[in-house]
This record gives sequence, structure tokens and C-alpha cells, in this order.
Amino acid sequence: MINDQEKLIDAVMKVIETRSHNTFKVESTGKVPDAEVFLVNKKTIISSLDLSFVRDLNDFNLKNPWVDWIQKGLSYDAEFEMKLGFSNLQLLPWNLLVRTPFTFYSKDDKLVSAIQRSAITRNDVMFLEPGSYLLKGQHQLITDYAKEELYTRKIETVERIEENVHGNCGW
Repeated sequence: MINDQEKLIDAVMKVIETRSHNTFKVESTGKVPDAEVFLVNKKTIISSLDLSFVRDLNDFNLKNPWVDWIQKGLSYDAEFEMKLGFSNLQLLPWNLLVRTPFTFYSKDDKLVSAIQRSAITRNDVMFLEPGSYLLKGQHQLITDYAKEELYTRKIETVERIEENVHGNCGW
């Protein structure tokens, strides 16, 4: 009996280990996959997100089958990488960047980050991926040392133009 339990534990551990290295890729313009995808894939990359998709995701609109599917994936502890299908990063809702577990990439495949502080320092910038985008609000200041680091690491700053970056994106 102990031998059977050990075999079962080993089999489960093998499935968990394999899942941790698997990635599922899907286009948001296609059919919504089955939730079983999350059983065998830890990471899911969803590409070609349009503004409608982003808005429904920001509103957590479960009537959208994609948002409902993503919500199910979160219950499986899945990681999501979202690749935008549009270029204007100012249209990306602030809340999605700072309050969700999703990782966003621009249309040109660069990581999009945001820092939720009134002053962005060199220490904040040190952890950003070189060659990425930093989305900031009009109210946020960037220290001179942080500006130097952004330049050195080739991180492009995109300033939000809406007045309330903490609210909904103003479409």
C-alpha cells in the first residue's frame, strides 16, 4: 500500500513539475479554449488584445467568454501574459497594470510596466526590464537619478494624459 501511495505521489509531482514549464499560446481573435488548458500549462500567452477585450478585462466583465476563461485560469493559479494588438499605450487602463497579476507586452513586444508611487526613484527603475516601457501618470515625478537609469537601460517613458489615472481609462 505504501508503494502505491509513493507511486501516486510521484505521478502527481511529475505532472505538477511538467505543468510548471508548459506555456499555452492563443490569439484573442480566435475561439476561447477549454479550461483544461490550465491543467497542463502554468503560463498562458494571449496575443492580439484589442480595446474591447482590454475594456472587458478591466471591468472584469464575465459575460465576455475570454474574461470568464481568464478568471477560471486564475483559480488554477495560471500566469497570464497579455500582448496588446494596438500601439497607443495610453489606452491601457492603469488598474490593469498595477492591480492585476497580468504581465502586459506592447504591440512591438516590449514589457509594459507601471510604478504606483508619487515619485519614481532609481531603485524602482533598477528592477524594470531593459528596453521596456514605463507607463506613468501626470502626477508622478521621476527623480534625476531615475531618469539617468531609464536612459541607460533604454526604457521609454509613456506619460498618461488622462486626469484620473487611477480610475477607468477614459475612452
